[in-house]
Amino acid sequence: MINNPYTYARISLKNLQHNLGVIRRTLRQGTRVMAVVKSDAYGHGLVPVSKTLEQGGIDGFGVAFVDEGIVLRQAGITAPIYILSGFQRGEEALLIDNSLTPLVYSTAQIELLNRAVGTRNLSPALHLKIDTGMGRLGFVYDDIGTLGKALRGMKRLNITGVATHLSAPRDSRPFTTIQIQRFQAVRQFLETALSKKLIAHAANTDTFFHYPGAVFDMVRSGISLYGYGQKDLKPVLSVFSRLISVKTLKKGYSISYGRTYRLKKNTTVGVIPVGYADGYLRSLSNKAFVGINGKKVYSIGRVTMNHIMIDMHNVPARVGDEVLIMGQDDSQRIGADTVATLGSTISYELLCSMGTRLKRIYE
Repeated sequence: MINNPYTYARISLKNLQHNLGVIRRTLRQGTRVMAVVKSDAYGHGLVPVSKTLEQGGIDGFGVAFVDEGIVLRQAGITAPIYILSGFQRGEEALLIDNSLTPLVYSTAQIELLNRAVGTRNLSPALHLKIDTGMGRLGFVYDDIGTLGKALRGMKRLNITGVATHLSAPRDSRPFTTIQIQRFQAVRQFLETALSKKLIAHAANTDTFFHYPGAVFDMVRSGISLYGYGQKDLKPVLSVFSRLISVKTLKKGYSISYGRTYRLKKNTTVGVIPVGYADGYLRSLSNKAFVGINGKKVYSIGRVTMNHIMIDMHNVPARVGDEVLIMGQDDSQRIGADTVATLGSTISYELLCSMGTRLKRIYE
């Protein structure tokens, strides 16, 4: 893939370390922090981000798939790596050989692991995933029979933890409380049945800042590491581009495809080489703004594949000047959460989309 030569993502590893410090100060002493680095660390770069966090003393990493875990091991990461989406048939040996800890959510996975262990003198650690209301992956919280059957089949396996995923901590405190109560009950059942203490984790960023009772032994920190979810956090990824055209157009002139915007007066119009091919959402058309020389400048017309247009009537700028698309520079901040809201999505999608498509510069 050929990256856009004029638009790039600047990744601040210093801000990443700052955010980890904020998270640790928020939690009670001794709480483990799992860094969620799936999907190329939300577009920030799987290996550079993970190496920085391991140097900062992170307690483990969460990835979606086995292949991501292997990449981290090959890069020299030694901390625990949790496979949040479990595994599929044929990946059992890879889990064992790379010391990866899957979140197991079915008896079929237990049987596959048991057979794999039979051919190796190793007992892999695993966490049990409990579905307390997410409706995605996990043993259903009230199906004790299935859980009991799974435990009976784990004679060779080493269960070290139990996890769940809270579906609506921002939207429904009553349902979140119910999920926490369900999880507590299942955890107690498992620890009694196994006669051992398990590492319990349920809280993600939306949870551990607002529900202390859901923190348990470990938290899964994703978006907060990258700068969102609490006011003291700093954006790790910032997107910059440059003006490539500046010209004056007359009142009534239409801008971009569909003629959805017409100038209300004679206006200086700038063109920036960023568009939906770079992950900049088309839904931002006629809504978003950028930063030039410390000033907020609004986009006009539809976002195109490679360009956006801006109204520069109040900005002394010229071709070649740097433009802040998202993130922060020395004079202003345009958070991914702000841009995402304007585009009717969430910061996660925007970071993943832009971070994985643009050239990244680490500092």
